[in-house]
Amino acid sequence: MAHISTDKRINAFCNALIRSKRWEFIQGKTHPSLRHTAKGGFKTLVVSSTPSNNYAYEMMRREYNHYLRAYLIQTGVIIA
Repeated sequence: MAHISTDKRINAFCNALIRSKRWEFIQGKTHPSLRHTAKGGFKTLVVSSTPSNNYAYEMMRREYNHYLRAYLIQTGVIIA
């Protein structure tokens, strides 16, 4: 289990994505990020390694859900 963020919820969420083998961890200069590696994947989620507010996890989760919906529409799994 990689240490990505000081927030335990963000850390657990990122590690779950990495374990799914559809996301890969990229260590950036200022922020770590997760890149979607599945066919047709086009998103890089930037992870806050030291979140400054209590809503950082909710914002990251919301960004992930918005991307996932767009990805599923693009690949034709769901119809909007």
